[in-house]
Amino acid sequence: ETLPRGWWRARWNTSASARSTTSTPSDEIQSEEDKRFLGYELLALAKGLAGPIGNLRFGPEVGVGCLKADADVVSVWLNEIDAICHDLPRLNVIGSKETVVLDHDARRIDEVIAPNSIRAVITSPPYPNEKDYTRAMRLESVILGFIRSRADLRNVKRSLIRSNTKNVYKGDSDCQWIEGVPDIEELVAKVESSRVQLNKTSGFERLYSRVTKLYFGGMARHLANLRPCLKKGAKLAFVVGDQASYFRVLIKTGELLGEIAKSLGYTVVRRDLFRLRHATSTGQKLREEVLIMEWNNDE
Repeated sequence: ETLPRGWWRARWNTSASARSTTSTPSDEIQSEEDKRFLGYELLALAKGLAGPIGNLRFGPEVGVGCLKADADVVSVWLNEIDAICHDLPRLNVIGSKETVVLDHDARRIDEVIAPNSIRAVITSPPYPNEKDYTRAMRLESVILGFIRSRADLRNVKRSLIRSNTKNVYKGDSDCQWIEGVPDIEELVAKVESSRVQLNKTSGFERLYSRVTKLYFGGMARHLANLRPCLKKGAKLAFVVGDQASYFRVLIKTGELLGEIAKSLGYTVVRRDLFRLRHATSTGQKLREEVLIMEWNNDE
């Protein structure tokens, strides 16, 4: 629907007299009888909370910064709504192509994508590091209703590629997808050897070698189950980054994923340097690359 200019200002003003001093902006938005624009309103609030309104600090990890005594919630929210109204008309130039968002585990992508239906894939999967990707969007996920309990959060984490020790669970079995791959076995052994040499014994540190193997196993599982969905000649671009989070052991993510992809029948065209990132733990410059592949088999 087209959003009429200025509708949000009139709406906020008309509800001002009934506003409770104990209600939250989210409560106010969801209490309105007109639900047509609820999604836009909550989205604007979520973005504002992660920015000027809230106390979040992005570190590389997400944390709490200096607590604010007050924040101009309404003005920030109105500005975000204004930005949405400005952006929506631009979608008209795209045309009438349908966009579909699927909430599903990428390792089981063949369950929701039709066979022989994909011509191109452009994506940036998680990197093997200690970054809990659910934390970066935790506040927005709660405000938008994607996470309502610890069980919801656990279910989200279980559906993700294992890339950090905070989403490793008993019974995870993606390791089996890369059993016996020499380069992966060597890398896993090196991570564990470094742990022993450094006498690191915490529960999380003991999982570093396991999460490394689970990561590459999960990516192998994804690439394997993606194959039946691809048309012959499909092009793929995966943005991935080298890492050194686990006892400063260098993980050449793009190179290793390329080897796994080749073993699964993909043609690796090249690895393009996207940018160099500064590693806080070692001071090194780590490669972030675009792994370019093709699918030319007849499966």
